[in-house]
Amino acid sequence: MRIRTLRAVLPAALLIAAAGCGGTPGADKPDQKTADQPASSIKTSGFEDLGPVTLTVISPEGSGGPRDALRALSKSFEEKYPNVTVKISFRNFTDWTKQAKLVASSDSPPDVFGGNQGYQLDGELVKAGLILPLTKYAEAYGWDKSYTPETLQQFEWTDDGETFGEGTLWGVAQTGQSVGVFANKKKLAAAGVDPASLKTFDDFEAALAKLRESLPADEPVITLGNLDQFHALHLWGGIQGAYTPAQDVRDWIFQRDGATFDNEGNLKALEKLKEWADNGYLGKGDTYNSRNETNAGVAFGKGTGALLIAGNWQAATARDGLGADAIFFNMPPGESGDMVNIGSTSFPMHISAKTKQPDLAAAYLDWITGPSAAQALVDTQQVPAATDATAEPSDPLGQEVKQGWDELVQDGGLTLYPDWSSPTMLQTMGQSFQEMLAGRISPQDVISRVQDDWEQYHKELAGG
Repeated sequence: MRIRTLRAVLPAALLIAAAGCGGTPGADKPDQKTADQPASSIKTSGFEDLGPVTLTVISPEGSGGPRDALRALSKSFEEKYPNVTVKISFRNFTDWTKQAKLVASSDSPPDVFGGNQGYQLDGELVKAGLILPLTKYAEAYGWDKSYTPETLQQFEWTDDGETFGEGTLWGVAQTGQSVGVFANKKKLAAAGVDPASLKTFDDFEAALAKLRESLPADEPVITLGNLDQFHALHLWGGIQGAYTPAQDVRDWIFQRDGATFDNEGNLKALEKLKEWADNGYLGKGDTYNSRNETNAGVAFGKGTGALLIAGNWQAATARDGLGADAIFFNMPPGESGDMVNIGSTSFPMHISAKTKQPDLAAAYLDWITGPSAAQALVDTQQVPAATDATAEPSDPLGQEVKQGWDELVQDGGLTLYPDWSSPTMLQTMGQSFQEMLAGRISPQDVISRVQDDWEQYHKELAGG
């Protein structure tokens, strides 16, 4: 995503998950209408005069809270412009990242759709000319002030789609998303674990052992759903943060010369994840490999497991399931004392280069991401990405989620998502982690596979 130190990502919101994208037929780039259009000529109001018009929107948000917020904001946009119908649909994230480029290049693509930061999808969309540049819209709507420059870097590419983290703006996002620890307060109490006492990663590990002793043998300590092969990676991100500096992780994701996955911290983190699996903290592989991350959140909300280490987008699911027993905190830090974990903004939303209503689509983007969207976001347990958002969570879980995000940002601890580092990295890491947990390969084998993938793409970017 960005190409610089992330310490300045500060007060906004950044988020998840990632994938490899499918191929699309080669074709000439669509006309990118706003590239040379001055901000003063962009229409930002008066859309009620357009007559009946439909905006089609596809979102890859998979959890209840983000979907609920997007539905509510789409409805209020229709209320603002009664002549506009927003036809929104949701797709499974993993499937969508494989389909998005094909759908965007079709004869009837959605006007607005979700992408994914990194070379796997957004870089490909820019290269193929399938999305509109948004720099002029950012000036017209003040997005360049609602987001820090550092936050916007994850949506910036050179116009050829080759260089990530600088150049033209191609998307904006709604929320700040990071991975942390959801806990069932009642089960922690039964095991004699006080969450306030978990100051270090070692404290957290000691709590896992207590929980294993307290829970029934057939119940996992940590509820996992690795069907899509990314939840184990997210779980590992917090362990990695206890051993590896955040900037080292980001340098590797940015494909910086000299960066490597093959280091002592990553090896220790992989060995620790395997140890947790061997200790029975994750439950049975047949179970966690048969459900996805969304369903793991639902299971946790229904009382399975004491912990769910997952993205803060699961907050609404945890709250709806456990009520006041749902709490959230960051993975406690390692020896550095810094909070470090996976996190960024949510999926970037893009405008199709083929839309007939680019200005209306941009107005919709502003409506769902700008300061006016903040209340709908906090009402669904999310952290607004816009720094000028004023709404604050009113419930304890929402406040804990926001605090978790703020701590990571203040410590410069957001590591983004490792699969952004190459178009094939999610598959490489996902399969390798799954095989390691099953005991078929070693942690060192994982490191070798992952770094080999990275080096192959590094050479490709260098023209080798």
